[in-house]
Amino acid sequence: MRIKVIGVFMVLVLGLTGLPAGAATSWPGDSATKYADGTNVFGKNLSGLSFESPGVVWAVKNGPSTLYRLVPSGSTWKVDQKRSLKFADGQGDPDAEGVVSTPDGLFVAVERDNNDGDVSAPKILKYGTGSNAVAEWELGGMPEVDPNDGPEAISWVPDSFLTRNGFKDDSGRTYNPADYPGHGSGLFFVGLEATGEVYVYALQGSSAKLLSRFASGQSQVMDLEFDGSKLWSLCDNHCSGRATTLAISSGKFKATATYNRPSTLPNVNLEGFAISPSCVNGKKVVLWSDDDNTSSHALRSGTLNCAV
Repeated sequence: MRIKVIGVFMVLVLGLTGLPAGAATSWPGDSATKYADGTNVFGKNLSGLSFESPGVVWAVKNGPSTLYRLVPSGSTWKVDQKRSLKFADGQGDPDAEGVVSTPDGLFVAVERDNNDGDVSAPKILKYGTGSNAVAEWELGGMPEVDPNDGPEAISWVPDSFLTRNGFKDDSGRTYNPADYPGHGSGLFFVGLEATGEVYVYALQGSSAKLLSRFASGQSQVMDLEFDGSKLWSLCDNHCSGRATTLAISSGKFKATATYNRPSTLPNVNLEGFAISPSCVNGKKVVLWSDDDNTSSHALRSGTLNCAV
């Protein structure tokens, strides 16, 4: 994402998507945060983040399109692998905005081809060990938006969680994974920056089947994160870095709480958000990425209470 004027459009979006009832509360973890990278390691445009494991984090940069594998290095994270990203045909510069590591592979949400930046091209790309996508899916069902207001966030929720909690699609039918043969072991949740809405897809063969759409609880959504029991949506400095949690109620994802950013985390262009799967001494590690590389740092870390 790049900074843009939102004006009256933002007011309209707020009316469409709504916000969770009640005021935001304090961050449910330590107030302290710190730099989690070296000086000018990434530069600008670092966007999505995703934990593969407690000791491996994936990050994407939207321009030039780059994928990073990060591992711990003392109190920070260092780049273990780095590679440029291309579309499946080996061409283009995917505007990679979000990334998610799943049991079915590594997936990236894309707004457009940076080489043709005036054309919206919402897609999910899957990557193996190389630079070229090994599969790609066009995302239908989204409204027409500015090419730089498209899919900004991606997360993945396992079928086991969805079926256990009675998730329903927008037709009101209870989700049955068997209805989507070959889709893998879960569904993909994609956040549309322009409206703050979340779109749920099953990836089958070469097609992406839209099952549901719902409000993220944010006027704009920059990243989505599933922590094993609920979905988190993150907004950037346009919403003071707030985060909203969503849980399944009567078959639908609904906002349950909204939290302010930690008091020591600056109100900067936070585009990436990831929660470690590991709980240590009652805390989980949380990472945020700053698209603007403020003070020459693009990665910050903090903690989240495991009981949240």
